[in-house]
This record gives sequence, C-alpha cells and structure tokens, in this order.
Amino acid sequence: MSSGSASKATSLIPSPIRALAFPVTLLGCGLIVTALLPFLGNRDLAYAVFRAREAEREPDQATLEAIREELDLPTTPIGGVADWFGKALRGDFGVSWVNPARPAAVEALSGFGVSATIASLSTLTAVVIATALVLPRLRSVITAKPSKTSHIIAMAVLGSLPEFVLAVTLLVVFSLHLGWFPVTGFSSVKHMVLPVLSLAIPAAGLMGRILLITVDHVAQEEWVRAWRLNKVTPRQLGLALLQRSMAILLPQIVLFFAGTLAATVLIETTFAIPGMGSAAVKAALSRDIPVLQVIVFTALIVGLVSGSLAQFLRGKLLKPLLSSDTAYSSQSFAPTHKPKGGWAMIAVLLPFAVLIVLWFVLPPPMVDSSQRLIPPSAEHIFGTDQLGRDLASRLAAGAVFSLGTAVAVTAVCAVIGLFLGLAGKWVYKLGDALNALPAVLIGVILAGVLGASQLTAAIAVMCVGWIPLAAHCATVVEEVRTTGYYRWAELQGASYSRLLWVHTMPTLLPAVTRHAASRIAHNALALVSLGFLGLGAAHESPNWGVVLSESIRYAERAPWMMFIPTVLLVLLGIASALVTDTNLSLKRNR
Repeated sequence: MSSGSASKATSLIPSPIRALAFPVTLLGCGLIVTALLPFLGNRDLAYAVFRAREAEREPDQATLEAIREELDLPTTPIGGVADWFGKALRGDFGVSWVNPARPAAVEALSGFGVSATIASLSTLTAVVIATALVLPRLRSVITAKPSKTSHIIAMAVLGSLPEFVLAVTLLVVFSLHLGWFPVTGFSSVKHMVLPVLSLAIPAAGLMGRILLITVDHVAQEEWVRAWRLNKVTPRQLGLALLQRSMAILLPQIVLFFAGTLAATVLIETTFAIPGMGSAAVKAALSRDIPVLQVIVFTALIVGLVSGSLAQFLRGKLLKPLLSSDTAYSSQSFAPTHKPKGGWAMIAVLLPFAVLIVLWFVLPPPMVDSSQRLIPPSAEHIFGTDQLGRDLASRLAAGAVFSLGTAVAVTAVCAVIGLFLGLAGKWVYKLGDALNALPAVLIGVILAGVLGASQLTAAIAVMCVGWIPLAAHCATVVEEVRTTGYYRWAELQGASYSRLLWVHTMPTLLPAVTRHAASRIAHNALALVSLGFLGLGAAHESPNWGVVLSESIRYAERAPWMMFIPTVLLVLLGIASALVTDTNLSLKRNR
C-alpha cells in the first residue's frame, strides 16, 4: 500500500478511536508488565511467597507445595499473565503474600484517599508559592530590564531540598521542640500541615522553574513588544503575561498532581502516614508482589487519566493562541532579561572541586568508636558520624559514587532521549502518562522484584529520566524543521542524513546537552532518595542517601551529619538552575 493510500485509510478511522489508540495500547503494555512482575526475578513463585512471609528459615518441598495449592500459583509467565488478566477483569487482584487473609487491593489502596489528599493540598500550595517566586522575573519582563539571580537561586534551593530532609527538619523544629504539630499520623488538619509543606516547598521550586521558563518564552512573543510600544499599563501587561503563562502551566499542574500522588512515599514513611506510598515501601521490603501489582495498576490508571486531561487542557487553552499567526509568534532575538550567572556557577561548583581533591588526599573512612559524633574541627573538618568515620572522607568518596552514578545515568538518558525524540512528538503523550510513575516509585517496585541495589536504583531513574529530554528533543527538531534554511535544503533535494547532521544536529546537540546537564541534580536527588529508603546503595556505602538516612537518628545530637550533605545537594540544584535560567557568560555588558 502506498503512503498516500495509508494516510487516506488512517483518515477514515474516526478521530475518537485514533485518540484512544495510544492510551489503550500503553495501558495494555503496562498491564502486561504488571502481570509479569512476579516472574522478573527469575525465582520460584512459591519460594518467593515463602521468603515474603519468612525471612530466616529455609522451606522444605512440602511447604512450597502447600503454598502453590493455597494460592493456585501459575508455573509459567504466559500462564501467569493470562491468570492475572482473567482475575483482574473480575476485580480480583489476589491476596497479599505476607498476609493471605487480606486482599491485595485492600492492602494497597486502603490509604489511597490519604495520599490523594496530601497530593492535592501539596500541589495547590506549590502553585501559590511558585507564582510568588516568579513575580521578580515577571516584573523584569514588564520593564524590559535584566533581573537578578536571587529568585532563580531561591527556586533552585527549594527544588533541591530533599523532601525527607525537609520533613525531618520540620518534624524536629515544629513538632518535637515547639510542639505545634503532631509527630505522626494523619487524622486532623494539624496532621496535614507538615507533610503538605514537606512536599509543597520542593515542588514549588520545580514548578517555579517551569513557570519561569514559560514566562521567558511568552516574553518573546510579538504582542508583548506591541503592548509596551502602545504604553499599556504595567499592571495590565503583568496580568496578561501571568494569564498567558498559566494557560501553558495548567496542564503541567495536572501532571504535577499525578507525579506527587506517586511520590508521597518519602513523606508517608517519615511521618508514619498510612498512605499508598508507605504501603508500597512495606510491600517492596517484604517482596509482597501482588500488592505492588495493584499499586502499579493504580498508578498507570492515574497517569493515563491525568495525561489525557493534560492533553485536553493543552488543546483547549492553547488552540486560540496557536491559531494566530502574528499575535503569539516569537521574536527572533534572544531575551535580554536573563541575568548573568557565570561567576555564580564557578562559586557553586568550587565545593565539588574541593571534594574531588579531598577524595585523592584523605584516607578511606575507617571505623573508630572513640571518635563517634565529633563536631567539625581542624582534625575533622566535617565532623564524624555515628561510627567515628571522618565525614569529609566519606562525603568525598560519596561525591564520586553518587554524582558519578548520576552523571552516567543522565548520559544514558540523554542518548535515549535523543534517539526517541527524533522519532516524533509521540513522546509527549508517553511522558504525560508515565509522569505518574516517578523514579522513586519505580525504584520501590524494582527493589521489590529484583532486590535493593545501586544498579536497581540507576535503572529506576533511567526508566523515566529520558522522557523530558526526548520531549525537548522533539520540540527542537520541530522548530528546526520550520526554519528557512532547513526548508531551503529540503527543497534542494538534500538527503535525510544531510538534513540531520548538517542542519539539525548543530542546533539539537547543544540544546539537549544543556538540558541534560540541568537534569544531573534531579537524577542525583532521585538516587539519594532511594538510598534513604534503603532501596538503593548498600548500608556501608558512602552514597549520600545512605549518609542522610543514618543522620536522621542523630538529627538533634549531630546535626552536621544531615546539614552538610543537604547543602551539597542544594548547591548541585543551584548549579542546575544556573545552567538553564541564566547567561553563563563571564563578560560584562557594555
């Protein structure tokens, strides 16, 4: 069949069917992977069930046979998939392997309402904080003057704060010392405040950066310059800019809610909240696969619904804007309101250079019980930990271990994103749907199936880390293909390889490389979070997540154990923000 016939045949398919084809296909693939979870570890299912119930003793054959008969376990992956689908269609997701008296769905979803409440309140709070943070940049756009880096740094600091560190800090200060809020649980309005703030404050930093980029993009549209020339009042221009930016941000807010719903695991673990996230961690640590299957199924449904809603809102809100050829077209010159960030970047990266030097100079950290929890001094510049190990030596080794893994993971994500982004804009739909499966949740699931390790954590981050890079790549490719030089080369009969390597890659590679550099901090934070949960690096590892996890028990007695690695993560986040949101040139404006 010719391409013309194929396109004609495709056009005969009703648009609702074409619109549903992608989410239905994605849901089907996701459900197949979910049904295969028990078989991914290449283990005897009966033995896996026994190990979920009994951590110490070894089973005999009679015990394993009894488990097979009790749960009617399938013997092959194909049979397992067919059996799971057959039961799922009837609403039967099996029973918990750890507690066979309770259905897996009840075990997994009993806290769904709690998690949804936390996610909703956190998202709304984050929107308010993010809008306040972007006001200085909005003012600079209105006045057409360069802004300062203070609001960028503020967003970077908030977005780089590990949620679990912020949660513990708020817990120690406002619950233990001041007694203003309860320590654990989720049964009243007071119980909600600290968990919501622990999620909302870092999310506000990330959402603020998205709004900042949106404002920068909107500021280049022709109507902004026209309004300035026509002496429109600053208040009217500011409200129009904010309204126009919010039209782009609203679909992102829906996706933020979906991502936050799946990322409540860290906060629920810290505050002992009985939500879906804490159920996921409990199931992962005990290898309770049926409960994990229900959680994955729920996250897929939430992701598809949120992704479809975001696509709908994007189409409805942006259709009037995109239908105009002039009012919303971008100006050809670069924005002038971006502040200088070159010297700030050098200052931020200096501590990491010092850590690399310390890694070469200092001896490996050694256990010394006589040096336990010594505060920073001339002998131990960062103090010591609970086993008497020099914290500077440990954090220096952890910098190579944690940041090296984050850089390697980001490089792999960039390569994957580059190739898939060149394939087309379908990655937007895939990214919207998978937004409800953040790296932390995927890490929890993989740890339950494959076991906890640094490799498992790295795979979890790679599973979703390529999506924003691929989406960015697809956007840049579309923009390049609309340029005059690309169209001229196309009309002259240039081959695909020439169009790719001569006219596309010189624009695409720098853009994707810069974006990938800004993702290192995000990926490092995800790896650290999994290490904090005990689902990443081993306990004796210098991984910063492990260090932070150990520091929680000594937050009052030895606060430097938590403070120093947190500051390093914040500095990494500031570097990420400076890469994307400032002009890194060291030259002064003349």
